[in-house]
Amino acid sequence: MRNRVLVVAAGILVLSSMLVTGVFDFLLKPADKVLVVTMVQDAGQPARERLKADCGTLPAVHPVADQGNNSPQVQGRFPVRFDIGQADAQQESALYACIDTHRDIVRGYLTEGDR
Repeated sequence: MRNRVLVVAAGILVLSSMLVTGVFDFLLKPADKVLVVTMVQDAGQPARERLKADCGTLPAVHPVADQGNNSPQVQGRFPVRFDIGQADAQQESALYACIDTHRDIVRGYLTEGDR
């Protein structure tokens, strides 16, 4: 009888931990949505920094930190990424409008992630 109680208790503990993990890690977590802005050829690091400064301060929009080599010659070749997982439709529209004001340095953009 004691063994059955221990097995049932262990089973309940395992199932409840799986349920709690699933709810908090998958159902209640915010969306992982990133806007990737591709720059024109040879835009360079100053253009990337200008775009981050102008559009990265909008509400619910956060520039994603650059990875890898910090050299401006290296980073200047890569797109600018903005985390918009917490942004609503109006805030996303404001970001798109801000990016459109930089047509001279932006080639295009696409979203990655949920929604």
